[in-house]
Amino acid sequence: MKQYQVRTHTDASLIPNFCTGRALVQLAAVIELIVIVLSLASTAGSEAAQLRFVSLSLFLQWIVLCSAAVLCAARRWLKLAQVGIVFFTCWGLLLLVTLVLSLVAWYLDLWLSLGVPLGDTPWPFTIRNLLISAIVSLLLLRYFWERHQWQEQARAELEARYLALQARIRPHFLFNSLNSLAELIGTKPDKAEEMVVDLADLFRVSLDSRQRLVTLREEIEVVKGYLRIEEIRLGGKLLVNWEITAEAMDAELPRLILQPLVENAVHHGVSRLRARGMLHVTGRREGSYLVVDVENPVPPQEAEPHTEGTGTAVNNIAQRIKLIYGDRAKLILGQDQGEFGPFFRARLRLPFVQHSGEPGEAV
Repeated sequence: MKQYQVRTHTDASLIPNFCTGRALVQLAAVIELIVIVLSLASTAGSEAAQLRFVSLSLFLQWIVLCSAAVLCAARRWLKLAQVGIVFFTCWGLLLLVTLVLSLVAWYLDLWLSLGVPLGDTPWPFTIRNLLISAIVSLLLLRYFWERHQWQEQARAELEARYLALQARIRPHFLFNSLNSLAELIGTKPDKAEEMVVDLADLFRVSLDSRQRLVTLREEIEVVKGYLRIEEIRLGGKLLVNWEITAEAMDAELPRLILQPLVENAVHHGVSRLRARGMLHVTGRREGSYLVVDVENPVPPQEAEPHTEGTGTAVNNIAQRIKLIYGDRAKLILGQDQGEFGPFFRARLRLPFVQHSGEPGEAV
């Protein structure tokens, strides 16, 4: 089977999320490495070096972890501000934390008589720490700023690319539908009217960019509208078997991700059969994944010839799930042997995300 792998796409953020335990552990480990390097560079005696290592480690960890806690607490408010305001607000908060903790450290050393050489007055020690903090935090925030700008640009490019992919629709389907519509207007005007409505609904959905993710139930309604058009065009040649579990019905997936697979199954499978053919569409949950299969019979060698596809629809789907899910999503295509002969299967394997609405019934 042919498999399309996809890569990870991460969300952009000016300030990293320091509210998670993993981020705090990583931050503490980096600071401890810095303390080790500074201690190794010291030329003091062993006893003084040990005291310097312990005091420097405690002091820097204290400042860094308190700064992370302040940025974590301010994160929800900073989301509402512009990027420039966030930058200088974070810088000011980091300097404020350094100022307060430096004064606290100096008075604690004086009160507990630890013997750490911090100076006769708190201000030289505090000002030195403020200058170091101002430079280091400015460099870090500048790095976060540059990363944010790059991620925002990448996000905008990916969004534009995604919308362009979603807006595509196969021209041959439009042409075939219009030709069938022209034939029906004179003989079956009621069927022609139904076909116009379904065709309009399909194009309306394809051009709607307001919602990227929909439930499987909503996507199936779009597919059913498309299949009504094909049933009119193929004259009763098309049969469809739905096997969707109730749990899968409310799972989320990208808009117009299933319709192109069904369209391929009709165009390359059922439409080339001399007799009637059946599509099987199944959907279920497998662990933490939603699995949707579209299966169609493989036409015999002597079947009606047709133009080979370019794979645009399949590549379109592969790129769209790549932009949304990263390595967690797969599109697998391949031929297999069943009880009634060979069939072709297109399988979507996406992370299972339950929709927040009321659970629905199975198809």
